[in-house]
Amino acid sequence: MSTTSAPIGRTSDMSRGGRKHKGVNGLLWALTGLAMAAAILLPLVTHNSAYVYALLLTFPFAIIHGIRRYGWRRLSAFFVITFVVSNFFENLSIASGFPFGNYHYTGSLKLFEVPLSIGLIYFGLGYIAWITASALLDRADETLASGSRAGRINTVALPLLAGAIMTMFDVGSDSSASTVNHTWVWEDGGGFFGVPYTNYLGWWFVTYSFFQIMALILRRTGPVPTSAHATPRSHFVQPVLIYGSLGLASVSNFMVIPDGIVTDQAGTTWSVAAMNETLMTVNIFSLVFVAILGLVKIAHLKTDAPAS
Repeated sequence: MSTTSAPIGRTSDMSRGGRKHKGVNGLLWALTGLAMAAAILLPLVTHNSAYVYALLLTFPFAIIHGIRRYGWRRLSAFFVITFVVSNFFENLSIASGFPFGNYHYTGSLKLFEVPLSIGLIYFGLGYIAWITASALLDRADETLASGSRAGRINTVALPLLAGAIMTMFDVGSDSSASTVNHTWVWEDGGGFFGVPYTNYLGWWFVTYSFFQIMALILRRTGPVPTSAHATPRSHFVQPVLIYGSLGLASVSNFMVIPDGIVTDQAGTTWSVAAMNETLMTVNIFSLVFVAILGLVKIAHLKTDAPAS
């Protein structure tokens, strides 16, 4: 009777790889927890809309998670695409009104007329929306280069859904950020608490555009690395939890932010309490529902690694 075993060097490499994997997963869980706390708990303490801190945390999360899933080259392409496309259309709209409408930013450290932080948020939140959409479509990003019928369908379906998921966030937050906090100002006001409907159509168009470019790149450059197929379910749970917490932030805002009257640039007055109640309702039946559906889908996903 004989037994076989892996060479000592290979066993050592596997052990180091396992420790590294656990370390990266632990860091991703830490960023997930911080983002959720910033979205849900911080408003209860500060009594203002503090979800911007959660949005900024999506940037390092996307870098770590994205390199693990796609490798640094393709993630770099994703960053460049989202940053360039979003900055181009944001500046175009500020200059011409297309595609979002007429507005301007009040922040500093701008690239042309758009704060640099906006590009980072497009990338971080965009990555969260992309992975959430992929989970809802049964790991659709892994099929793009397969040449199969599913791959061809997902090449368009994944960007469309990811763009809609990202736009849902904007529907549930833009009026608070602009009409109340004046992070940006809509110069002509708008029917959705001072925000024009063109903003949301523009968001879907712009986000779909850079997601579609990314889908075509993944289709052309080959399949998602084999190692990404062996990730635990937490690989998908983490971004979905962050996305859902951005919706729950509006519940916290509704609970603690006091009522008041704000006036948009068109001279229309709005109730802050009514706005927060509306945004909470919108987010419960969009972001939160999508996150719940995503978690259900993830529970049914087949992975080559144990759930964790």
